[in-house]
Amino acid sequence: MKTSFHHVFRILTIALIAVAVSFSWACIERPMKVADPAPNVISDFSALQSTTRDVDLIFLVDTSRSMEDEQILLRQNFPNLVRVLKDISGGLPNLHLGTISPDLGTAPYNSAGCDHPDGDDGRFMKGVSNACVNPINQNYVVDVEPRGCTVEKLTAEGEATTCPSHDCAQANCEQAAFTDLEGNPTEPAGLIFAVDENGCPRCRNYSGESLEDVFSCMANLGTEGCGLESQLEAVYRAVTDRSGANSGFLRDNAYLAIFIISDEDDCSVKNTEFYNPIGDINSPLGKLDNFRCTEFGVKCDEPWQRVMPAGSMTYHNCSPRGSNDPLNMLQPIDRYTSMLRQLKDANMILVGAIIGPYGNQLTIGLDGTNYPKMDPSCGVAPNGADPAVRIEAFVREMLLDEDDVSWALTGICSGDYSPALVGLGNRIKEMVEVQCITTPLAGCPDPAAANGALPLTHLPAGDAGVCTPLCSVQDIDADANVTEIPQCPVDYQGGHPAKRDLNLPVPKCFHVTFNPECAVPCPENSTLRGCDPVNTPWFGPSRGAEIIISRRADPTPGTRAKIACAGLPLTEKLCFDGKDNDVDGLIDGHDPDCSN
Repeated sequence: MKTSFHHVFRILTIALIAVAVSFSWACIERPMKVADPAPNVISDFSALQSTTRDVDLIFLVDTSRSMEDEQILLRQNFPNLVRVLKDISGGLPNLHLGTISPDLGTAPYNSAGCDHPDGDDGRFMKGVSNACVNPINQNYVVDVEPRGCTVEKLTAEGEATTCPSHDCAQANCEQAAFTDLEGNPTEPAGLIFAVDENGCPRCRNYSGESLEDVFSCMANLGTEGCGLESQLEAVYRAVTDRSGANSGFLRDNAYLAIFIISDEDDCSVKNTEFYNPIGDINSPLGKLDNFRCTEFGVKCDEPWQRVMPAGSMTYHNCSPRGSNDPLNMLQPIDRYTSMLRQLKDANMILVGAIIGPYGNQLTIGLDGTNYPKMDPSCGVAPNGADPAVRIEAFVREMLLDEDDVSWALTGICSGDYSPALVGLGNRIKEMVEVQCITTPLAGCPDPAAANGALPLTHLPAGDAGVCTPLCSVQDIDADANVTEIPQCPVDYQGGHPAKRDLNLPVPKCFHVTFNPECAVPCPENSTLRGCDPVNTPWFGPSRGAEIIISRRADPTPGTRAKIACAGLPLTEKLCFDGKDNDVDGLIDGHDPDCSN
């Protein structure tokens, strides 16, 4: 394709924010798309669809004595995560943000440094002793879009979303504005109407500080916590206990992201006799310290030795003990992975950790009393980090994409946590944003012109303004029941209703909108095939076409959407047939595509 002008990707969208209903999201099937030079080939394509912008984000911050520097690094790097989240198309998602500690105490025993029977019990906290001024009314941050008002949003490629105008007010932040189909509130009372730095309205439970500053105080949990950390059990309690300080945090249809920062491995105890402080090198449990966590929670090729004449021993191929292991005294990892997968579809969960790395072997040395002590896998004792065999196994089990390991498992001694936090932010961005379809649409050759933006083709205005795609859109539920989804009626909201619309005249429908991020002048590797971003841009992958499914009610858990449409080639394929193969208004030799 095509146009010789340098297109400025700016589009004005009116986001009608209806009375809120929280939705889950549908993962779309990804059938193979076969390239074909002929026009109007029926092509299956896929895009990850999101019907919610709600994200519940939990940070577990280790509070043991060796964590002071790491807590500072986390707080310093957190703005990198916020920057990515604010760069999401449409602005910052509807965010709940909480911090917890791994301190669950050592009840029924009292141990040194573990003076509180249940520790912090997986409750959300706002700094040491909950002393932070913000957030207000809750121990976690609420920062969401108002509901029941109209917001004008301006989206430009590579720039943050701005809001030139809106008609939102405090009333749109009251709890009555946030209700589901049964009339139950989905956000807490007392939210404060605010306008962010881009002019976009928000409802928040904090004021007088930036989100970054609020988190900085919340994540400063101190270093007086119990040294026998129960990271995974603390996460379990945070998401399963919805009372007290945790009330209202977890939203049923929100994405859930969990991030652990710790310099020691998980020691989530199954049998509380584990905490019995009586013991020495010859007793069944040995001395109560972190090696007890390793001995009774991790197994390796070699059996554990408490007496080491050589002063140290290296162990290989270590992994968490399973639930059927007679020596196991810790909770099995599948307690936590199973709980999360029962709580939400696996595609709605992100897990990552900044921990002591484990490289398939670990070394046990001796402490000052000649008792076994883990050698740090990074850093130098006493401030190094132990290899986190159990936490790493948990994270790997929850990852759906092996490529995520690059950010989801980061060494705590790295000195720079920004790659991990930026990676987390980018994955949240991928989940929240609807992604581009993979081909232009027959029947909708110029989505930009059809949606009021500058045309991307040389088609006559009457042809460019038509958008009647030949698509089959279906919901497929967890039981394989198929429901056809019609195109949205043009006499309702101009054929472009919001994703969440209680007044939708049909239960669900689809429509095509223009997304400038789906109209990249020269998609990846296309310059090698003749694309020029100024003179002959291709605007791939779909000339900006994005299929949106609007719904009146939640899809059932596990529902997927499948889309198949008549597609067009992105560029002219046959240059001597007298036809406009790619339907851009230019035929054969008149199309710059044919000069290549």
